[in-house]
Amino acid sequence: MACSAVAVGRALPCKDSLGGIKQIWISPWAISGVPIDWAAVTAGEIANITTSTAVVFKNYDMHKNTGSFTQTVNASVENGTIFYTQVVSCVFSNEVAADISNFQDLTKGRLAICVQDVNDNVFVMGHTRGVELTGGTLESGVAMGDFNGLKYEFTAEEFIAAPFLTMTTPAVPTGDMVTFTPTAS
Repeated sequence: MACSAVAVGRALPCKDSLGGIKQIWISPWAISGVPIDWAAVTAGEIANITTSTAVVFKNYDMHKNTGSFTQTVNASVENGTIFYTQVVSCVFSNEVAADISNFQDLTKGRLAICVQDVNDNVFVMGHTRGVELTGGTLESGVAMGDFNGLKYEFTAEEFIAAPFLTMTTPAVPTGDMVTFTPTAS
């Protein structure tokens, strides 16, 4: 099969975006034993899920300037393969027993994670293969002003970069079969 590349070009965009992530939204990868089935990716976006069971995502807030979302292109010319490693690094301040218990539960299986950046773009990590917790630390700090809390990394590997989730309301994502439920402050 012959492959052809199409270059469409890209103009220099306006200087109106910021770095960093605001929060992540997490749901189990499978609902009642059925994996989440995201709609087809069109022009780099996913509009909704096609699973017949409603999916509820819960948010995990972070302080500003503490979390990041990185996608790495992994290509092998020799093997003719390419895939994307998607990693979200999260920092949650203040160790509390409920958080430790919750994150222990999250390590037990695959997850569905949407990453919301500070520009209110929402990226769907691991949309075909799921996301797993791959590392982290629980830190008490040493000095009075040191960090006290949890640091976790979630990783996905996909055939394409994480698509954007099409949203009608920028603050809280919505969809027909997916609900994003903010945690009460």
